Amino acid sequence: MKFLLAQVKPDFNVERNLQRLLRVVEENDADIYIFPELYLSGYTVRDDMPSRAIARDSHILKRVAGVSEGKVIIFGFPERAGHIYNAAAVVHDSRIEVARKMYLPNFGPFEERLYFKEGGEVFIADTRFGRIGVQICYDAFFPEVAKIQAMRGAEIIVNISASPITSRAMFEKVIPARAIENTVFLAYVNWAGLQRTMEFWGGSMLYSPRGELLCKAPYFEESLLTCEADLSELEIARRLRPTLRDTRADLFPAGAERP
Repeated sequence: MKFLLAQVKPDFNVERNLQRLLRVVEENDADIYIFPELYLSGYTVRDDMPSRAIARDSHILKRVAGVSEGKVIIFGFPERAGHIYNAAAVVHDSRIEVARKMYLPNFGPFEERLYFKEGGEVFIADTRFGRIGVQICYDAFFPEVAKIQAMRGAEIIVNISASPITSRAMFEKVIPARAIENTVFLAYVNWAGLQRTMEFWGGSMLYSPRGELLCKAPYFEESLLTCEADLSELEIARRLRPTLRDTRADLFPAGAERP
């Protein structure tokens, strides 16, 4: 299986961002294409966010669906659905699904609670490449999100991010930990470069179910990084260190386990 981690520099024009996404998908061979948090709008648009929010049935998402046959395409966007959500579109085989960010940071340089409503459901998509759990940036710091995704059968967890340089050291510890705890492949995709006054460190990466770093993009620079992963590693990893099997489901809310 081939991942493309699209670590891009910001552009605050929705149409140009859409065209870039379509071009990346057309010109690069991969199975799963992943772009950063709030990719369509840019992250630091502040009170302009409502004017950039779109519904999941918008023509923009339908244009992505039109190139998704045989692929999975994941990217961030502000979703308009009564409220505005910090969301991820998960587009595959002409289907459009949406994951919503569950934990909204509102400290230091972050002001997400001013513009977004928090999501209320852990997200998993059933795709031709397996069950994929999708989470957004700060969600990674709450291990119950990844744990519930794994308990519901996720084989791959994707975290799309807008992480500035001040958060780099923590993400580089948390991301491999989530992979090891849950014996899943974990792909992390971040912005690179400046967005107004925030500098994003890049460093997009893919970890194996045993915490092996399979590939990593450079810091601060734009990169389209292609990474290979073999899902057969899951069975071996889960046999050698059965953290998922030994998870105490009775300590989790009803419905956390896979139906």
